[in-house]
Amino acid sequence: MRAVLRHLPLAALLALGTAMVPAGAEARMDLVTVPARDRTELTIYNSADLTLVREERELTFSRGRNQVQFAWAGTLIDPTSVQLDLRGATELTLMDTIYPAGAQEMLIWELEAEEDTSRTIGISYFISEISWTASYTAIANPEETHLELRQFTTVRNRSGETFERAETRVVVGEVRLIHPIRALAISGLSLLMDPPTPFSGVGMTTAAAFADLGAVYDPSSHQPTHLLLADGRANFRNRSFAAEIVRAAVSEYHILAIEGEEEIRDRWSKKLPSPPISEIPFDLSYEFDTRRHGREPVKFYKFRNIADNDLGKDPLPAGVWYVETDDGRGGLRFEGRTGHDYIPIGEEAKIELGSDGLLSVEERTLSVRRTNFAFDSEGHVQSWDEEHTVVLEIGNSRGRMVPLELTHYLDAPWEFVEVSDDSYEMVDRETVRWELELQPMERREIEYTVTFERTP
Repeated sequence: MRAVLRHLPLAALLALGTAMVPAGAEARMDLVTVPARDRTELTIYNSADLTLVREERELTFSRGRNQVQFAWAGTLIDPTSVQLDLRGATELTLMDTIYPAGAQEMLIWELEAEEDTSRTIGISYFISEISWTASYTAIANPEETHLELRQFTTVRNRSGETFERAETRVVVGEVRLIHPIRALAISGLSLLMDPPTPFSGVGMTTAAAFADLGAVYDPSSHQPTHLLLADGRANFRNRSFAAEIVRAAVSEYHILAIEGEEEIRDRWSKKLPSPPISEIPFDLSYEFDTRRHGREPVKFYKFRNIADNDLGKDPLPAGVWYVETDDGRGGLRFEGRTGHDYIPIGEEAKIELGSDGLLSVEERTLSVRRTNFAFDSEGHVQSWDEEHTVVLEIGNSRGRMVPLELTHYLDAPWEFVEVSDDSYEMVDRETVRWELELQPMERREIEYTVTFERTP
């Protein structure tokens, strides 16, 4: 029997089933059509342009010699990573792996069956050009005290392959490949004829990577990426061609499973939702910092990625956040769109929403006076003190109390002569910061007099 593992019409399946069988062997080979995948699992590593594909199919084997053909024409599969998993079927023995002459994008597994049987087999491989991005919709209640968070994962497939009924997992964290999967996919089986590639650096081989991700690794299977050198490195017919993954520790990345099965079609993108999380408590605050945010106070929603907030099971991947507020009348008010970095477990999410125009900070200089002139022996001015009296006018137009972090910059060296609110913190030699609570509709002034030492 020859099973052809590609998406082809029946006539093509039969043609491929007979084309590569040696003369006189047709009588011993029963031809069957190949069923669709029973199960597919995609694990997508964005940082390395790497996706691990694990698929299962139930095949019928006849007693004696059988052939299973795997072809990947038109796809970006890394041929050095293809593995066959017999799932503990002791009545099946993998006898050989054949790479037909002139066929750069296929291989044939020859298996010996002790009896007629049907078995589920697994095939695993790496493929390139499948990626994912995260996005979030956060909806605040009218009081702006709690959020409903909806997370979405958009999968983009440009690999040349369509995956039906795929379970999708995405990897949050950095993985670095020594040999990019796309380059290995394009090079194809011509790697068999190349001279050995020197090994350098500390890395994880393809076989070890499969084992790390839960795939079966069987050193006796005679698969190219399964053969090991004496020092433990994977070798492809005594050549180190397999992709290598470099990472420092398992804890540096997380694998997030997306519920359900989806069809991930080639050349399509698909947005996959995760279950919403309601009633996440958050803090509303504002910041005024001219060097970071310009001349307007900026609004923030802050919450922690912890279990008490029904979060904390996984990190939140970097992505785009869309924030809205329930207006209390059955509608939503758009607050802003912003990007946010990766949020580890236990860390704070600080979602910047820009200025809403409801808080204001204005700086006015009331007076400037020069004193304490110093002269050299020829009567030239060497230095003087410059005394500024300044008022910061702060307004809250909201009907609720809001915190404001006000960061203010002064030319060094400086010294306060007088300040109406001495609760400030000295951040550095030219920065002071006030942590304020502004009551509903409050207007407040901070007035200070400061001296600067000046020179010509």
